[in-house]
Amino acid sequence: MERICRVLQGLKPALLMVLVQVAFAAVNVLYKLAANDGMNLKIIVAYRFIFATAFMAPLAFIVERFGLFASLTISLK
Repeated sequence: MERICRVLQGLKPALLMVLVQVAFAAVNVLYKLAANDGMNLKIIVAYRFIFATAFMAPLAFIVERFGLFASLTISLK
């Protein structure tokens, strides 16, 4: 069981990269379907920015508020 956990731990970055690529592919297919259906490309881009902001703003707030990544910067002193 411990060996399986170590293997899965090692595969985690690769599986995450595959998951991100699948998500990108799905978004591109949805964009293509919307564009082929006659939706204005400026509206598609606006929706993309709105959804990105709606996702990233709360995430940034939580990370900054609760200090989940306390020291990501290097001190230059």
